[in-house]
Amino acid sequence: MGKQACIIGLGARTAVGYRAYASAVAVRAGISRIQAHPYMIDKSGEPFMTALHRPLEVHERRKRILSLATSAFDEVLEALPPECKTRLPIYLGLPELGPLFTREDARWISEGLAQHASPLCTPELAILTEGHASGMAGLEQAVAALRSGEAECCVVGGADSFMDPDLLESLDEAGRVASSSNRWGFPPGEGAGWLAVCTAEFARRFKLKSLARVAGVATAQETHGMHTRTVCVGQGLAQAMREAAAKAGTPITRQYCDINGERYREDEFSYAILRVPSAMFVNAVDYVAPTDCWGHTGAATAPLLMMLPIISEDRGFSPGPAPMVWCGSESGLRGAAVLHFNQEVAR
Repeated sequence: MGKQACIIGLGARTAVGYRAYASAVAVRAGISRIQAHPYMIDKSGEPFMTALHRPLEVHERRKRILSLATSAFDEVLEALPPECKTRLPIYLGLPELGPLFTREDARWISEGLAQHASPLCTPELAILTEGHASGMAGLEQAVAALRSGEAECCVVGGADSFMDPDLLESLDEAGRVASSSNRWGFPPGEGAGWLAVCTAEFARRFKLKSLARVAGVATAQETHGMHTRTVCVGQGLAQAMREAAAKAGTPITRQYCDINGERYREDEFSYAILRVPSAMFVNAVDYVAPTDCWGHTGAATAPLLMMLPIISEDRGFSPGPAPMVWCGSESGLRGAAVLHFNQEVAR
């Protein structure tokens, strides 16, 4: 029991809130910050419809990512006792590498976060440039480190921003951005999310409240990539779902996912649901997809999604004790995690 992974803290910065609780409550209330960008226009000559976090005073993409990441990091650090800050493993998910996000960008953000964290803790930083599912990969690594005894407490996060002229233009040219002329697209967003994760024994020792237990987490690879000529039939997503649910050993009560308006993601979900046992879900089509509130949040997706059921449970709105979170990266990585509630640790 002592090696169980517990979530004891949250941190977030999104278009709908400066902190985790504010962001989650805004999503539950259906508050949306998707609106016309103040100066960026699409190929039709209309403003991009984005979930822009207006208070940010920097414009360069990597600077926006770092600013979001450090703000949310400060919040999640509030949940940790001083004893674990002497050595703190940090897993940060970032966008996938490519022409518009380079290895140098990832290094710059990593160094910036390490510099920001150094006065607050002794960071041991691991960067995962896995895109939308990178936070799930980070959680899987963190849980493995806790169960092996390599660490007792760590933080897992993700940060991303689509507010870059070249990136928006390339997405628009590919027909992927939602607009008046494109129904099957997503609203670009930005944000950062963090989870503080520790062993149950660590939580008991320091009398920390367990917000949720990570009952199962798994990643898999989808061989039929997004936006290619091949047809995705949900094999990778279904595998991640099955493995996470098998580890949890309980029916899933609600799903939280990154369905964002793109046809690909909806089709993949439809196929994946047919590939898993029907008894795996209480209701296979009961899901929450908050992209219509805070936009598509890229590499921040997994930790931001996980805070939604946790805060719903904390406020008495949870539909059940075993929610599943799942998401997928463009390169093919798929990830799923099942949380369990009613697992008080503090005494």
